[in-house]
Amino acid sequence: MELPYLPKSVDPERSADQGLEFAGDLDPAPLVRLGEFLAAHAGPISGHFGFRRDEEGRAVMVGSAEASLPLICQRCADLFLFEARAEWRRVFARSEADEQELAEKGLDVCYHSGPLDVAELIEEELILALPMAPRHPEGCESVARPAGGIHPFAGLAGLLKRETRDN
Repeated sequence: MELPYLPKSVDPERSADQGLEFAGDLDPAPLVRLGEFLAAHAGPISGHFGFRRDEEGRAVMVGSAEASLPLICQRCADLFLFEARAEWRRVFARSEADEQELAEKGLDVCYHSGPLDVAELIEEELILALPMAPRHPEGCESVARPAGGIHPFAGLAGLLKRETRDN
């Protein structure tokens, strides 16, 4: 059953029992950690996730989130919108031993009891989707290149030569 909203929190076990799915928009304003990476206020974040049980009866969450995030290009220092897309699949372990066994199999595992904070989960996934050095996808001119062949620090070479002669 798909519900047309994102809840504040969700219990993975109960949601998996009921096969619930959620889809809706999330206001990015309260997402303080994500905001630290952004150059301006972001528009709404679109999220979708659902719960089911795996073959061994564990709760599994499959989700995605999309957002246009304003970042500063590290090449030209201009603002641009980064189309962030995060996708995840988490298996909820029933014990720490179960968590370790599933992690060794290469699964994204979460040992968690009680409700999950939906906004926090989506925020973490979008932070992980951000590039380490944001750049315009279509390319741009670097601010490090001198414009018109002018080399503003060329005069320093002469000072260095003079200093080595004096020593």
